[in-house]
Amino acid sequence: MKEFQLIDEVMPQAPPADHATLTAARARMLGATRRRHRPVWPKVALAAAAVTAVMAGGFVAVPLLDRTDVQTAAVPEADAVLAAAADRLAAQPPGTGAWWRREMVQVARMKTATYTVEHRVSDVLWASRDRAVGYRTQRGPVSSKPLTPADEQAWKAAGSPGLCDGCQSGKTYFTPLKLTTKPVTELPTEPEALKAELLRANDRDTPEAWLWGVSKWLLLDTESTPATRAALYRVLAGLPGVRVENDATDIDGRTGVALTYGEAPTRQRIIIDRASGNLLAVEDVEGSAAYVIKRLGWTDDPAPEKSTFS
Repeated sequence: MKEFQLIDEVMPQAPPADHATLTAARARMLGATRRRHRPVWPKVALAAAAVTAVMAGGFVAVPLLDRTDVQTAAVPEADAVLAAAADRLAAQPPGTGAWWRREMVQVARMKTATYTVEHRVSDVLWASRDRAVGYRTQRGPVSSKPLTPADEQAWKAAGSPGLCDGCQSGKTYFTPLKLTTKPVTELPTEPEALKAELLRANDRDTPEAWLWGVSKWLLLDTESTPATRAALYRVLAGLPGVRVENDATDIDGRTGVALTYGEAPTRQRIIIDRASGNLLAVEDVEGSAAYVIKRLGWTDDPAPEKSTFS
């Protein structure tokens, strides 16, 4: 979702992002295709989430934190947990099947004066092994409700106003881009080689901001191999400003090991299942927005004939 554009529309007093620079950088970097989302949430809800913590999932702007003085604060135990999870992920086979399918739920929380509303929408991405066939997207309707029983009581006391005014199902467009020298399925599986490959296209951003933003895209929206994903974890864990934290709980209550980047209120984290190394979620630490992974991998299940939006 394009949070920076949304902020410009809803809160024009916020300073605009350098969209041309970011788009050009992504075009040089991202090789198969680019996904561009139109807003799914109510504009005010997404703007609030974006202002609180800009999520750089999918193909949104990479935050330029410019924090070279931040030191890595990883505990050895957490480092060991992450290393073991990465080893387990790297040992998984690349997978077979005609389609790579990623099922996730996008979550956005909006706070009013007295209660918090949570908006959710399912988002399934299908990527064909045959590049000529392309991609499919299935997006469900927006589901909205008060976050807790106390929020529900406060909402009722406020007269039970509409929870999802202006919600849109949105559409997703795919624009082919010729990326680096390699498709994502052939990216290196050794951390230093992968880091060098990813940094080849970076000529403007600070390296840690670039690698953080690109890695989240590779984990969320591409058919990168388990070994490449494991190498990404190792690359990110070694960056200045990235903390490795054990016993991190995602927005749905699942516990894993997390890679956390940034300072409040723009901290973001990638949460990883400790038993398998699989991605659990990408979210902002303050809990106002998240991408929750339910399932991803190759399958022979038939994809829909065309993209659908509820």
